[in-house]
Amino acid sequence: MFCAARLAGAGTLYEVEENPSGRALMRLFIVGAALLFSVSTTAAAQSRWTFSAGPEWSGVGNNSHIYGGRLRAQYDLLRPDRPLRLHLEFGGRWEPTQSYFNTLSDGSNFGGVNQSVDLTFGLGVAVAPLPRARFAPYVTFAMLARQRWWQGSYWFQNLNGSYAWNAPQHSSTRGDIIAALGLGTRVRLGGRMFQLEMRQIYGSNSVLLGTNLPF
Repeated sequence: MFCAARLAGAGTLYEVEENPSGRALMRLFIVGAALLFSVSTTAAAQSRWTFSAGPEWSGVGNNSHIYGGRLRAQYDLLRPDRPLRLHLEFGGRWEPTQSYFNTLSDGSNFGGVNQSVDLTFGLGVAVAPLPRARFAPYVTFAMLARQRWWQGSYWFQNLNGSYAWNAPQHSSTRGDIIAALGLGTRVRLGGRMFQLEMRQIYGSNSVLLGTNLPF
């Protein structure tokens, strides 16, 4: 194909041949840029950060429970749309001040006042047979390092009214390694991922609702 062009300062028209391969390269460049933008947008939508929160509780004796709340952030080390997910986990639990009381079958009883905070960090793995499905169930296991701060009091009273122990208000802290086992599902709605997980962590139970963070 030819097109006409007038050189500056000249009255003569020259015909310049267009390069078909150049046009093809330009089209390929435009298509490639569009595909790159599409892939980048998709990758950005698949954030590797998941933030979750929910209630957590543990039993004290047969009749009492201690209630609190847990926050958790996870960072996927592998792509989150694969059957096997490996993630780092950062979390914490807060239990407001609350009391408990239990009566045992022999007539003795015990109770106390409790308040605690903990921080956890560790590595977890999740297995999802259908990771790209709209509803993707999974099982998860994690090993966590925990630092816990506690304050409160407790006592145990025998049937005859005497106290086997009676610890006044005090505080303590300890660090340990704990395991967490969970069962959950990821749901994709409107281009976003939501996560619901039931979890048992060192004698406590929790229900966590989470979603991807936008970074």
